Amino acid sequence: MRTLEGKTLSAEILASLAPRIAGVRERLGRAPSLAIINYFADSPSAVYVKRKIAACEKLGITVKLFAPDAAEGYEAFKALLAKLGADPAYDAIMLERPLPDGFETRETWDALPAAKDVDGLSSLNMGRLFIARKFSEIEDGGFFLPCTALAVIRLLRHHGFDVAGKNIAVAGRSAVVGRPLAHMLTALDATVTLCHTRTRDIAAVFKAADLVMLAVGKAKWVKKEMLAPGAVVVDVGTNFDENGRMCGDADFEDIKDAAAAVTPVPGGVGPVTLACLLEAAVKAAELAPRTEKGGIILT
Repeated sequence: MRTLEGKTLSAEILASLAPRIAGVRERLGRAPSLAIINYFADSPSAVYVKRKIAACEKLGITVKLFAPDAAEGYEAFKALLAKLGADPAYDAIMLERPLPDGFETRETWDALPAAKDVDGLSSLNMGRLFIARKFSEIEDGGFFLPCTALAVIRLLRHHGFDVAGKNIAVAGRSAVVGRPLAHMLTALDATVTLCHTRTRDIAAVFKAADLVMLAVGKAKWVKKEMLAPGAVVVDVGTNFDENGRMCGDADFEDIKDAAAAVTPVPGGVGPVTLACLLEAAVKAAELAPRTEKGGIILT
């Protein structure tokens, strides 16, 4: 079995950012800046928040964590989005999922400023993604993409996988991973089946697939008997097992002798997602208008 690690690609992406960060400092007179909003310190994604902050500090990206109290309500959340959107001191905004109940509404995605939405969740960025037919239109579109979905594509390419003409099963239909990933794969000429909780006989769908993408959040859910021999498994799941160890949606030890290639958790898609986020934050700063005391000067 081949292990599709993501640390090498992540390091390459992060190394490429140093001269771009220097360019932002020269143009704006400051470092690129990222605001992270996280409501739940005990969620699986919170593990990555600490890594994002550490990576930003190492690269020289200014980062600030906002940890609002859900009890303050939705209006306070919208006010925070509006404040960060209007503040020229912040180039990028990252919304950590999950959000409190009732916060994930169309109003939220309409309010998230597209120019600072580095995880591609705003209505404008998401709409631009889904009207693109070819992946070249996605790459050259000048908008932001969901970082985890993009990380999967970049990791596959890094390891030499061409998905054109392949049958691919994507498990999970969230707006963060499943749906955008399915669309990106389709734009790369794969034939994609998007699976979810109502999919009948999901194992049969997996067994008919050349590649299986997992993003459902169920620890060690997929076993070898659910896969075709020689399948490629890309595991986006971030879970904790009965021993408190991070694991994916696939049972890595169980499937490793049946699959041709598997991404490990941790160490697979996660590091590449982090690198894609920081790259997007630098891009947002590169596109940001230069400000002076007298107002905004477009450069």
